[in-house]
Amino acid sequence: MTQELVDKVRAYVKARRIELENSPNAAELAREHLRKIGYLDQNNEVSEAYRGGVPENRNEATSSI
Repeated sequence: MTQELVDKVRAYVKARRIELENSPNAAELAREHLRKIGYLDQNNEVSEAYRGGVPENRNEATSSI
């Protein structure tokens, strides 16, 4: 991992933390994120793919930074 990528990740985490801290409803913001990445389904329950833990055939994370 390059220093540039490390700096980008740190900046993203810092911005996300500030966004959560300043949000009037941080729990809902977190749930929205978990739905976006596929961990929660539309009923805010753990999606079928993750009920037994992290799936073996999952796709590697890609950077959106």
